[in-house]
Parts: sequence; structure tokens; C-alpha cells
Amino acid sequence: MTDVTTSFPRPNDEQTTVLRPVGFDGMPRTTADTDAADTRKRRSRMTHAKRRNRTGLVVLFAVLAVLLAALIAYFFIGRWYFQDKAAPGVHLGNVSVMGQTKDELTDTVNQQVKNTVVSFTADGKTAKASLSDLGVSVDTSKTVDALLNAKTGDFAKLNIFDQPHVALAASTDNATAEQYVTDGLVDEADRVQLTSVSYNKGSQQFEVVAGKDGKQPNTQTITAAVKQTVANPGEHTTVAVKLETGKDVVDPAAAQQVSDDANARLGLTINLGNTKDRNITIPAEQIATFLKPTTNVKTGEISLKVDDKAISTYVASADVVKELTEEKVTREVYIAPKSEGGQRIGADKTLGQDGVEVTGVGDAPAQIAKALEQNQPVDTAVAVKDTPYDVKEVEVPHNFDVANGDPWVHVNLTNQTATAYRGTTPVATFNIASGQYTADGSRLSATGTFYVYLKYESQTMSGPGYSQSGTPWVSYYNGSEALHGVPVYMWGEHPIYVQQGIPGSHGCINMQVADAKWMYDFAPLGTRVVVDGTTPSSGEPLRAAGLDATTYTGA
Repeated sequence: MTDVTTSFPRPNDEQTTVLRPVGFDGMPRTTADTDAADTRKRRSRMTHAKRRNRTGLVVLFAVLAVLLAALIAYFFIGRWYFQDKAAPGVHLGNVSVMGQTKDELTDTVNQQVKNTVVSFTADGKTAKASLSDLGVSVDTSKTVDALLNAKTGDFAKLNIFDQPHVALAASTDNATAEQYVTDGLVDEADRVQLTSVSYNKGSQQFEVVAGKDGKQPNTQTITAAVKQTVANPGEHTTVAVKLETGKDVVDPAAAQQVSDDANARLGLTINLGNTKDRNITIPAEQIATFLKPTTNVKTGEISLKVDDKAISTYVASADVVKELTEEKVTREVYIAPKSEGGQRIGADKTLGQDGVEVTGVGDAPAQIAKALEQNQPVDTAVAVKDTPYDVKEVEVPHNFDVANGDPWVHVNLTNQTATAYRGTTPVATFNIASGQYTADGSRLSATGTFYVYLKYESQTMSGPGYSQSGTPWVSYYNGSEALHGVPVYMWGEHPIYVQQGIPGSHGCINMQVADAKWMYDFAPLGTRVVVDGTTPSSGEPLRAAGLDATTYTGA
């Protein structure tokens, strides 16, 4: 209970009520007590304030710690995530590519290039152009690299406030752009035509084409539009172009000189080889594609330039590579049947050939370009790699025990005949004259089994005491011994000693020319020749000569 002290009013005095604090014990509070209480309250409030301040600082530090942890996590996770991707804030033109991989960037670049369209307008006409129409050649790989490297450094790369806008990595051709827009906006009859030089396929010569004055679009507008498009691909923009009066600024005399210079180079001999036995003489119509009459549309200066790119493209073309490539061919060497020992007979079934592989253009394009610039002929070659041929031994045809088997020839010295067989089947028999019988046997034809190893359609045959030029249809089978015809100029069409079977050679098997030709065609390299029997020693005819027999007429 709280005590209350009441003061009664005195007459004519104002009433005053004074409330004094009392304690819990019911006794009134003194001023000292009140001050002490106030002090305690102030201290309590200060204590609570300090507690609140400390709580606020704890919360602030906690928030800062969370933010710092988030930043650290963003740094490490971001650095890992974006190490092979486009960084935050990177744009291709106005399109964000943040987080795209190399393959995705490639697709984006290609799509943006595809989507890029510029519509040029003038006098109610519109020329809608793609980047390629405007002579813009985009390097997709370089553009992708530029996007990936637009921001460098771990901290700078993750800075989301840095927003680089990357342009296409591209080369431009203002002349192409201007020509395309001109073609679309100006009728052909109204256009400026510069005097030019071009190759006429009909006459196979460069000729001067006369020009004329006319209309043309403002080139600065076109150039600026192309530049802006490269910087901001993927958009469809419309550009108004003003048409102006243009003049043919090319000197016809200068154009004629360029034409003459170009035609002089068409006659150059330019050989392109593979350093072996393959060679291409580049034709004039191809050389014409390497020559590029070029005009500066601003100054009218016309000059003849050599197109290095066209030369490189030609030298590296599939047709040229194919022509200069040589496939390796295995050398097949004939050997006697293995049942007879398998020795080489000295003849090849197939001649070997080293392989030649074209590995690159080498210095050829540069040398061709230099030759054209200097108006000089040149022999040059592509880069090649040689592959030596290998060697394989092959048995000669030796299927002789069946009818119509492999070809072979039986020379019967006793009868002075030569019979052609296919296996066991006789095909044709011819009169011959073998080596002459002598006391020392030095001119006799050797007996045995041999194989044709060398052939000539015509040859000069010589030996001790003789030389016969123009000996026809020669098939060597044993050293210097051969089946052959006898020269007509010496022995006539049908030598009588061959018809009569009188041995008279130095060891060869002499035949009439027509018979020797037949045997030459019948018996290829590797054909077996069996020579047996005994050479007649009498020197007398074995048979009668035919009505067509001729006699010896030579010296």
C-alpha cells in the first residue's frame, strides 16, 4: 500500500497538492533516495544500450562474414566454372554469351553471322545483304578466342560490372560491299562503269572493257554500315543511302598497258612437278586465273597483281595432287620354277616403281608468283615423300602338263623346227636355221631349258665378224642367243637357208620375218624355251625350199 500525505488548504490560499515518492516500506522518499534511483535507472539503461550495441556489432560482423564467405566462394567457384567459358558480362555485339563453352560460342557466332542482315535503301529500291554479300569474311575461331579472352585475370574476369562488347574478328572488302549495294540500288544502264581489264575465254586473251560515267551510292555510308554491322552482329538494320554522280576515272591507255602485260604472261612456260617423272605444264587459261587486274576506285589507278591465294589453291587442288602422285608398284622378278631351283631368269614380270606422295605445296606457289611478277618461266615442284618399291619373286608360267596350258616353245635342232605349245597342245610349227655346225662347236645353239628374258622389236645384232642392223622381232632366251627374224635387206623376204633348214647362224634361232613376229607376240617374257636334238653337220638341206624362197643379197 502507498501512503499519501494531504495538506488542508488555508483560507484565501491556493490549493496545492504535492506528491512525494514513498518507499516499499511506506516511508517517504528523500531527494537523495530519488537521485540514487535515477542513477540506477541511467546505469540500467546504459547497460541495456551496451548490450544492444554489442548485439548489433555481432550481427554486423556475422553479416560481413557471410558476405566475405560468399565472395570467397564466388571467387573460387567462379574461377573454376568460368575457366573455359565466357566470363560474366561478355557480349558478342549486344548478345550476352556469359558461361558459354567454346563449342557453344562457335554456334552463337555462326548464328549471329547468319542473322545479320543490312537493308540499303535508295529511291524506292532495297538491297538486302548478308555479311558475305558485303565482302565480310568472318574468322569464327578468332572471334571465339576473343570472347573467351575478353577479360583476363581471375579478379577482373569475375567482375560482373565490367561489360565488354566484342566485335566479330573479320576482314572486310569495301569494293565488294560497294559493288553489291550498287548492283541492288542502281540499274545497270545507269551505273558508273570503270574502264577495266578482263580475260575473254573465247579469245583466250585479256581485253580492255570501256567504262562510262553514271550513278553510284555514297561509299562512306556503306563503309560505315559494314563497320557497325561487324561490331554489332545478329541484327537486321536498314540504312538509307544517297545516290551520287560518279565518273569513270580510269585512263584507257593505262588499262591497255595492263592488258598487254597480262597477255605477255599467258605465254610463259610454268612447269609444276613432283621431283620425279611427273610434270604439269600449267595451261594459259589457268595462268589467267592467277592474274588480277586491280583498280583503285578512288584514284582510277589500274595495275596487274598476282593472286597468291589463287595460285596456292590451284597447287593444292585435288586434280594437281592426283596428277603428281605416283602409286608404288611392286617389282615382280621372274624366277624359274622352284622345282628347277628357282633361280632368277633376268626378266621382270612387273617393273618396280617408287611411290611418290604429295605432302604439301612447298615453295611452288611462291616461285610461281615470283615468276609471274617478273614475267619469267619457271620449273618448280611440290613437296613430296618417296616410298621405295619392294621386290617380289614370281615363278614363270609353268603349267605345261595340261591341254591349253601355259605357252612354251620347243626348238628341235635335229629337224630345224620351232613349235609353239600351250601346255600339251601344239599351236604352230615354223622352219628355222640354228647355229652353224663347226669343228670346235663355237657356233652351235646351246641345248637345255631356258626362259625368254629380253625382247626387242628391232635391234642391231653383232658379234665376231658380223653386224646386222635392223634385226627384227628379237626374243632372247639364253645369253646372246635369241629367236629372231633375219633382216630383209640382207636375206630377202623368205631366206632359202631357213626354208631348207640349213644351220647358218652364230647360235641364234633364225626365222622368216613373219614367223618371228608371230613368235614374238606368242612368247612373252618368262616363256619357257626348250632346245634339244642334234645340229646337222652335213650342211645339206633337210627339206625343199618353197616357191617364195629368196637368196642372200647382202654384203
